Amino acid sequence: MTLLATSLMAQDVKVATYTFAHRGEQELKLNIYSTNENVEPCLIYIFGGAFVVGSREEPSVIEVYEYFARRGWKVIAIDYRLGLKPLIDEPDAKRSIFDFRSMLIDAIDMAAEDLIEATAFVVSNAEVLKIDPAKIVTLGSSAGAITALQAEWAICNEKPMAALLPAGFNYSGVVAMAGAICSPTRTLEWRHSPCPLMLFHGTADANVPYGRQSLFGVSLHGSEAIAESLEESGSPYWFYDVANIDHNFSWRPMYFLRPEIELFAERMAFGGQRLQIHQRVDDTSLPELESDFSILDYIKNNFAPNKPRGVDAAVY
Repeated sequence: MTLLATSLMAQDVKVATYTFAHRGEQELKLNIYSTNENVEPCLIYIFGGAFVVGSREEPSVIEVYEYFARRGWKVIAIDYRLGLKPLIDEPDAKRSIFDFRSMLIDAIDMAAEDLIEATAFVVSNAEVLKIDPAKIVTLGSSAGAITALQAEWAICNEKPMAALLPAGFNYSGVVAMAGAICSPTRTLEWRHSPCPLMLFHGTADANVPYGRQSLFGVSLHGSEAIAESLEESGSPYWFYDVANIDHNFSWRPMYFLRPEIELFAERMAFGGQRLQIHQRVDDTSLPELESDFSILDYIKNNFAPNKPRGVDAAVY
């Protein structure tokens, strides 16, 4: 172990909790992890869980918070409303695919709105929280990645929820692990150029589309489709995809690809380098997995009328 690693491990990480919004009787809270009182960049983490389950205090992710806090970040883990939770709370309710479509759209929008409100709270209290408001990066896994990307898309397209933020605000970067953007158009449109995006995705993901899928006038644009739209518009991005990896890749980067995430932050989110990187990893020792999924496959893997699937088969 190097002296640097030993020093980092020795740093105590302190945690403070704040309420950033009220939704009826529900309080939405955030935890901030830090090692000092210096003004530092901010990493906002959005958990996964199919918009059904999940927690900002998931034990397995605490180590991730503490790692980045020791690396010079203020790390914030947020709550957001779980718009698809009725699928497990009301298992006997009769729902059609059209019902699911409406519920999914609402769930994504609610989560994105909550992320934006948490961000507004952080920005307005930046001096107290010792955060540099010009250096805020979001990091999301699966449903959390969808939330992070949807919030960025809402900001760039001046959607009403973006009005919660100060005029002219945008994130410095977004890191999305197996995410997608939900839009009413088959072509992904950006009114204003987005901040640098780092997109992780496995080509055999049967839960969140790697490419693009449409359902009755609504499209889910996965990482490949997002990268294509950014390349056409000249916007900066780093697309890291792995052949023959399924939805398990939605959590692996924050454990095993931390140097890449830190390099993205240093060079693109904060350094201003307008790079377009497509990094393909193909492990020839892996078995060939199915990667050509229809919209019905995604629906079956994420939703079953009257009998909701477990977390393992959800957008996790």
